[in-house]
Amino acid sequence: MYPGEFETLFRKVANIFTLETVAERRRLKGNFPRRNPETPLWDTMDCGLEHDYIAIGKGRYVSCTKLFRKPIRILFFMILVELEGRLFRIHEWQGKDIAELNEKNFNDLIRELVHSDLLAFQDEYPSRSKFNEDFKAVSSFRNVIMHVNKKLERAVPLETLLKRRAQVMKLLAALQQIMDRMKPFKTKLK
Repeated sequence: MYPGEFETLFRKVANIFTLETVAERRRLKGNFPRRNPETPLWDTMDCGLEHDYIAIGKGRYVSCTKLFRKPIRILFFMILVELEGRLFRIHEWQGKDIAELNEKNFNDLIRELVHSDLLAFQDEYPSRSKFNEDFKAVSSFRNVIMHVNKKLERAVPLETLLKRRAQVMKLLAALQQIMDRMKPFKTKLK
């Protein structure tokens, strides 16, 4: 994918999963925030920090805990696959053998990048340690999304989910900056 293509695709998919898709008819008392039923779940996640429900009109409500079921997992899956792809391409563009890269563990690829000079090609992270810290957290979270079916729904606090969302988006931006600045070198490797 070219820069921006993933973001466009992700936004199209995220827009499919709206509040209306998980809303239920309920009789609730209380003052709940009102949102447009077409608001994407991805853009509403932080509402659950302060409220149990979101009202979307006509007696329909969204339980903030329902936001974190299958739709959010699918969206995180997409982002994490893109993150892996960018990490892999960076190593490939450095001239590393693809067969060797395919045998490496995700964490090995992260470690190699963290200890490389390529971090100077990005400006999202002011330090190597902060970049490494975010990548470690996202790598651990990746195991929940990719391998554990119910842990996201039952054991991951909303605060952690929101933090991982911010971290993975920042990492995607940093990896894209590295790739953008590597392109002149990539063409010389061929």
